[in-house]
Amino acid sequence: MFGLLKPDKEKVGARLKLVKDELNLSFTEFGHRLGLKKPTISSYVQGYTLVPLDVLEKVSKFCGKPVGWFYFGEIEEYIFDYLTLEGQQALLADHPEVTNEIKHIFLTDEYKNIGWENEVGYPVEEFIDDCFAEIHHKLLREHIQELAVKFLKEETSVKEEKVEDASIFLSSEVMGYYDATRDFDYGDTEKIISSIKNYYEGVLKDKELSFDDGFLVGKLINVLADDLETMKLISSLSKELTGHPFSTQFGGGELVKAFQTLRPELLKVYAEATSDDYYDWFEK
Repeated sequence: MFGLLKPDKEKVGARLKLVKDELNLSFTEFGHRLGLKKPTISSYVQGYTLVPLDVLEKVSKFCGKPVGWFYFGEIEEYIFDYLTLEGQQALLADHPEVTNEIKHIFLTDEYKNIGWENEVGYPVEEFIDDCFAEIHHKLLREHIQELAVKFLKEETSVKEEKVEDASIFLSSEVMGYYDATRDFDYGDTEKIISSIKNYYEGVLKDKELSFDDGFLVGKLINVLADDLETMKLISSLSKELTGHPFSTQFGGGELVKAFQTLRPELLKVYAEATSDDYYDWFEK
């Protein structure tokens, strides 16, 4: 009935005792309601024996608490314990809101269906895995970028105005390495910094920053960083759409700057997009 995460008999017993006490019932009275003898109830409450599902279903009916609560606590506790068991302590310590985010999706998503629930009405572990995968990818990328910013400011001579661009570039490269190898995870600070340093030394140090231009996003970021290249892009678009070329020889600089305002948004896309996104956008 249970997956990777198993109920703790003592915690289940403590919750059962809490309900017994809230109802102001003796062990004998509590057992009578459930059709059980006092020693059996005592064994459950003291955590010697895991309370069977059919017993908790009876308790649930007269106390109003879901069966899942007896086995695992609140839904967010259950999600937290499962993700902790999966080794995500560091991420949860920095982002405790993740458990409530997954809980919210489970309870309110428009596509909610019975297949998301286990036998006690809580999220199946596969559902938690699917929700967490997307959240994890975003938070890991942000974590890597924060470490990249720190590295660039403290250990390199990259100019302040170039740090954000460089950190996005490095975090994207390191995330690509992570997607291919799974060699580290959130919280593996030394490994992440080592990867950042390796990419900086091998790809960025003493070189002009150039984003991967295999797809349009990186290409536009590179083009829009340069006034002349931006002018050429505008001229090419103008000839394609209107038949007229464009030049800044007699003005038009404001149009170049207008195009270049798109670059910060493209950098955000570049930072967040995955290889799967690019496949969906440009190849599928």
